[in-house]
Amino acid sequence: MGDFDRVRFMKDLQKVVEAGIAVIGDIPYRHYTFLAIGPGRGGIEHLNSTTISFSGKELNTPGGRERMLSFIAHEYFHHYNVKRIRPIALGPFDYQRENRTRMLWVSEGLTVYYEYLMLRRAGFLSGGALLQHFQSDIAAYENSTGHLYQSLAEASYETWSDGPFGRKGDSVNKTISYYEKGPAVGMLLDLAIRHATGNRRTLDDVMRTLYRRYYLDKKRGFTDEEFRQTCEKIAGVSLEEVFQYTTTVKDPDYGKYLGYAGLGIDLAPKALPGRSDKTERSFRITLLPDPDPLQLAIRKGWMGE
Repeated sequence: MGDFDRVRFMKDLQKVVEAGIAVIGDIPYRHYTFLAIGPGRGGIEHLNSTTISFSGKELNTPGGRERMLSFIAHEYFHHYNVKRIRPIALGPFDYQRENRTRMLWVSEGLTVYYEYLMLRRAGFLSGGALLQHFQSDIAAYENSTGHLYQSLAEASYETWSDGPFGRKGDSVNKTISYYEKGPAVGMLLDLAIRHATGNRRTLDDVMRTLYRRYYLDKKRGFTDEEFRQTCEKIAGVSLEEVFQYTTTVKDPDYGKYLGYAGLGIDLAPKALPGRSDKTERSFRITLLPDPDPLQLAIRKGWMGE
């Protein structure tokens, strides 16, 4: 398992778990197990456990520690978002054929979103580092041609043929990854709800409502329309524009939604080093000067500063 400070790691793990529990406000298991299987890549969530590739050596550097805790946060939060809060197609499974859903951007993309928030709320990420994660995800798919061809819903549905990170090696990339656009749209959805409710309700309230209404009360998954209805009921307004970003290839208005939190985004193209013939955008997220009281409250509530 590698040589590492086990006492520190257990304290870190406790903070990650507590941050995840705080989102939903309920612990549905009597015992939860992290099954660490040694060096490698990847993990898989179960109802009351997760199997993760793990090497303690990665905990010995700041970057490695953050990556490992982020990975653990992601797999742990899946016991809520996937195993209990889930699209209706994801259980009970039909093991004789593909179980297709257009909602993997919720199951995986929003789990990435919460992995970032959990680390921020647990004190492992600064506010600036939180923003860097989102701008990296945005840049990853916006600087690829795939975002011109495939929607988030399509990427979710076609994961059986394209893979979770999109097809690689095509002459023209026409796919995206819901692991990248999913958390970015989650950010827009959260900020839209906060703005519409004067920062009184958030995406956390959506997740709690889905957990209670469909997992605890109805004992089933939710449909695509039920997910949207839950979001809009909590926001108190139509969220048509945000949901268009999941079902179409319409360019998201990042500036509008980040502006709700007194944030801006740099959309100017920049030449790549040594490549004057090719440009990319960095999508750098910045703090706007002189935010109004609501913008400041949303910024503080969302990113902790």
